[in-house]
Amino acid sequence: MKMIDVREPIINTETKCFHCGETCEEEIIRYDEKSFCCHGCEQVYKLLSDNALGDYYTCDINPGKSPSAQNFDFLNHPHFRDQLISFSSKGVSKVHFHLPAIHCRSCLYLLENLARIEPAVVKSNLNFGKKELTVWFTEDQIDLGHLASLLARLGYEPLIDSGEEKAQQKKRTSQQNHLFLKLGIAGFCAGNAMLFSFPEYLGIEAGSLKSLFGYINIALGSIAVFYSGSDYFSNVWSHIKLRKLTIELPILLGILVGYLRSVYEVFSHTGAGYIDSVSGLLFFLLIGKWFQQKSFDFLSFERNYKAYFPLVISKLILGKEQTCPLEEIEVGDRLIIRNQEIIPADAILLKGKSQMDYSFVTGESEYITLEPGNSMYAGGRHNGELIEIEIKKALNQSHLTQLWEQQAFKDPNHKTENWENFANTVGAYFTVVLLSLAAVVGIYWFQHDPNKWQNAVVSVLVIACPCALAISYPFALGHGIRWMAKFNFFIKDIQAFERMSQVDAIVFDKTGTLTLHQDELPKFRFVRELSPWEERVIYTMVNQSTHPLSRQLTQYYRTQKLEVLEQLSSIHEITGKGIEAILEDITFRVGHARFTGHTLEKQQDFIRSESQLFIRIGEEPVGYIEFPWQNRAGIEYMIHALQSNYEVYLLSGDKKSHAGTLLDWFPEESHYQFECSPLDKMNFIQQLQASGKKVAMVGDGLNDAGALKQAHVGIAISEDHLHFTPSSDAILQGKQLVHLPAFLKFAKFGLQLIKLSFALSLVYNLFGLSYAVQGTLSPLIAAILMPVNSLSMLLIANVGMNMKGGSLKSYLATRKDD
Repeated sequence: MKMIDVREPIINTETKCFHCGETCEEEIIRYDEKSFCCHGCEQVYKLLSDNALGDYYTCDINPGKSPSAQNFDFLNHPHFRDQLISFSSKGVSKVHFHLPAIHCRSCLYLLENLARIEPAVVKSNLNFGKKELTVWFTEDQIDLGHLASLLARLGYEPLIDSGEEKAQQKKRTSQQNHLFLKLGIAGFCAGNAMLFSFPEYLGIEAGSLKSLFGYINIALGSIAVFYSGSDYFSNVWSHIKLRKLTIELPILLGILVGYLRSVYEVFSHTGAGYIDSVSGLLFFLLIGKWFQQKSFDFLSFERNYKAYFPLVISKLILGKEQTCPLEEIEVGDRLIIRNQEIIPADAILLKGKSQMDYSFVTGESEYITLEPGNSMYAGGRHNGELIEIEIKKALNQSHLTQLWEQQAFKDPNHKTENWENFANTVGAYFTVVLLSLAAVVGIYWFQHDPNKWQNAVVSVLVIACPCALAISYPFALGHGIRWMAKFNFFIKDIQAFERMSQVDAIVFDKTGTLTLHQDELPKFRFVRELSPWEERVIYTMVNQSTHPLSRQLTQYYRTQKLEVLEQLSSIHEITGKGIEAILEDITFRVGHARFTGHTLEKQQDFIRSESQLFIRIGEEPVGYIEFPWQNRAGIEYMIHALQSNYEVYLLSGDKKSHAGTLLDWFPEESHYQFECSPLDKMNFIQQLQASGKKVAMVGDGLNDAGALKQAHVGIAISEDHLHFTPSSDAILQGKQLVHLPAFLKFAKFGLQLIKLSFALSLVYNLFGLSYAVQGTLSPLIAAILMPVNSLSMLLIANVGMNMKGGSLKSYLATRKDD
């Protein structure tokens, strides 16, 4: 028996869009014998075809991105134009756009042929690595706003950063440039030091050149140690002032001792020293630092409340509407707010009515009706007709700013200094053991053979340097971050990735995280249309049930002006199955598919049954009603999977009555709280931490910002990672939330791999120490043993994380098919 939708056309959810590759969930648009998920993708395809750019689709499969209708006319304001235009002469201007959606070679092909689509473009050049497009265009033919809108319509919406974000990006770029310079100099010094040490390796007498080569090596080593390695000096000194021992201390000891011993041997003509090993070690360590610092430049993990607001506002000046930058808001200004726009500062409603949505700020999902004269607060999203408001407080004085007065926001080292990572924990013990061993070996040889004690102590400090751990740590976790990004889980840095592996308690926000606000009507999938009398029977049955789906259907029928049947009295609800009623010798059943006797083409799991209500009338299974998601797909599976390994909590600014089925998944009342303010959430996290828990907070709104900042790991949920998310350690795409247990397991594997590599490096060190304690370690052994140790750890980190990442990819593909 085939079910049909009696109110809407059947949707084929398996069809993929030819342009972007996304599933055509809402509708299928046919054009040129191809399928498209929306008119936007269809229009981009037409545009490319009309301009002979069809090769765009031959570079990669489904290379496109869904286009955006974002209007960028505000860029024509002098405030923004002057920031973006880097050069203008004789009518031709040069602009740089940051395009986060760039992802494949098709993007390169299209964007560098932009002039074939828009004649006003003189030429365009794409920096693929930085995702930056440079465009030369004639401003008298196309203005800056229309140029940006064109890119958005093609699927490459420009990301326009605020002044603060640009300053942060400039600072990161400066730091990276300094690191690249240090890395290049260390590599130059290491390579040349090894070249000048070849006579020593091969036992060749170089005669008068031996001393010259030694002096050159000392010069190279001095540059490598005191310039390329300067960060180690400053970091160790900073930690010593804080009375902390980190892994950088034994590394610096090994570098300094090797360098000073080399200076002594070269100038005393007693040996060739260890300059090649020392500079080579610095080179590998700086590669690790580069790998550690390399992050997702197109994402911002340090946003504050200002980033939530639009860059421009509509201000009334002398009765006329003018577009102005957000920074120009002053107390007393009158603003025009349209549907779905955000209130930028605390204000009073002057004209019009508003259904205010504060869910992103407070977590409360219900709309609040506002009339003229009512107060409204920064961060609320207006729903309804055009309104006029008057600003009563400056942007930085709104109630939102109370969160940013907390210590977690003021202390820039809140997480980096307060939580120890594995490398630094090991480094503290390693330093004590290393210094103790060096002292014992020195005392022993000073008593038995005074000629060997110096060489023995130096050898111990050099060969036992924990450089392998310092190298494998950033590479293993760095590979982990990059694998996570393939699944739209973007992690800020390797410290956040490691902290994720240590988590033992997880706290979830509700609204926007576990649940979604849906305004869609239910879809009726029946084999026939119900009569008005049958609909009234169904309405009467579900009206007496407290099940979330029954309540949704009840609400829908109320909007249809249906009335209950008074004569229907024999109603019986069976927990976990459904509702049964008998009227005029006809048995009506509403509930689970098995309860109503429906035969399914595919065995359904709880994920689908959460959104479907099946109906049976007499002996006829008539079909089912499908509801828009209230809970995210697969959330129940995720919660139960996490509860077997973690303590799981629910915090919400919403009312308990809106929890629905969520309460069934949290067995103890102590594991959920409702009507929480942002500070309540932050305090709850602090209480868990005070009890010894390492907490991950998962949320999506400004009301979660304090908890995200306070938690061991803050994970911000976003439907589009390119748009606003509060300050966090990671950004996870909403539809990937169901895979959180697998992601956490992957993070744990990364830390286990580091521990394994550390254990193997100890084997290398013990082998080297067998020579070092005898005072017979030669430069040749040091030159071979230390690089081999480091390269082995790099190989383990690379192969191990890639194998596990491939396994995770296969698992997620299997889950998707299910």
